[in-house]
Amino acid sequence: MLFPRFNHYARHYALTAAAAAIVMLATRAQAETLTLNQAIARALAFAPTVASASAQSDLSGALVREARAPLYPSLSAGSEYMQAPGYSIAVSNGGLSSALLMLNYTAYDFGHQAALARAALYQSQAARYGIPAARAQIVFDTTAAYYDLQRARAIERELAANAARLKRYVAVVERLRASGRAISNDVLKVQTASDNAQLTLANAHSTAARASAMLGSMIGDFDRSDLNVAEANGLPAEPGGDFSRNPMLLAAERTAASTRATVQAAIRERYPTLRLAASAGWEGINPPHTFTHNGGASYDGLVSMPIFDGGLISSHVDQARAKVLAADAQVRQVELDLRRRMADAALRYRQARDQLALLAKAQPTADAAFALAWARFLGGGTATLLEVLDAYRQAELLRLARPDQDFATRQAAAEGALLLGVNQ
Repeated sequence: MLFPRFNHYARHYALTAAAAAIVMLATRAQAETLTLNQAIARALAFAPTVASASAQSDLSGALVREARAPLYPSLSAGSEYMQAPGYSIAVSNGGLSSALLMLNYTAYDFGHQAALARAALYQSQAARYGIPAARAQIVFDTTAAYYDLQRARAIERELAANAARLKRYVAVVERLRASGRAISNDVLKVQTASDNAQLTLANAHSTAARASAMLGSMIGDFDRSDLNVAEANGLPAEPGGDFSRNPMLLAAERTAASTRATVQAAIRERYPTLRLAASAGWEGINPPHTFTHNGGASYDGLVSMPIFDGGLISSHVDQARAKVLAADAQVRQVELDLRRRMADAALRYRQARDQLALLAKAQPTADAAFALAWARFLGGGTATLLEVLDAYRQAELLRLARPDQDFATRQAAAEGALLLGVNQ
């Protein structure tokens, strides 16, 4: 008499545990549902490419300060004490004692150093554009992965519904066979279709898990294959617009400007340079006499100009001009690539949008064709089960094609945003 009661309690606890597990799984799934903005924010915070681009920008800024430093006077201090008993006193004066404060300044160089500083500044600006370029690439990659997971989940849901429908059709055909209105071959055909649907659904589960893992790796969550994403409503705008904000193009233009400034700097190496120097302090032979009698100051002016350098300056000029040609070609290449990619993205967007419109018109017709064939089969008409299954497959293929075309439009729009330099 105790076993029935025990079985009753066991079933009760099992149902309670199952209900709790379902609630926990539902809560977990709800907690892991991401919006596109959340995914992008987490990817931007996690990806190291932005930090790398920021470090490169900081390095370029430091190089600009280095290039500008010679434009200002330099002030230094030095002290020296030297004894040379082994050398002739006529040469060494017996020793040297000094404590000096020294000033050096390039007064005029016909703009040579200013051109170098300008070239470094343009290069620094080009490096700074690496930050929005890295952000835009992360936004695009994350957006594409997000919509790929959305597509995988939509296909997974549709295939799950397809498997459930075919199971019901199997049950119907089995009842028809029991009543003599269908044959065993019909049951085998619909059961085969149901089994294939189960296999396809298993593959869809794996595809969705991989898409989830891909998105998770971009946001720093490497051990999750069950992420869900919020469904996006409506279609994005068709890609297109002005490339003037594209960071790759802006960086190429700044690099070209830097090379032109380098040409000016190389040409000005031929010009005279005026340098001024001054010192104040003590300089003499022995320390006591030096610091009591030899305190003073000095000044110096030096004009220098290269006369013959074996073609060194000419080679600098030719190298800089070659870099200008390469940089201008790179600007044109970047612009050409942007236009080509934008045209391709716009074409893919329009094709996918037209496909979605055709699918919206064809789906009701395919559903009606299947319903008619199914009704004729159930009513004992001339329709065979092969015709019914063929009509069903046609309708199902149309339903499965919609997530692919929806993904194609969103991926093309995201690539258009990347080409326009959108980084948020």
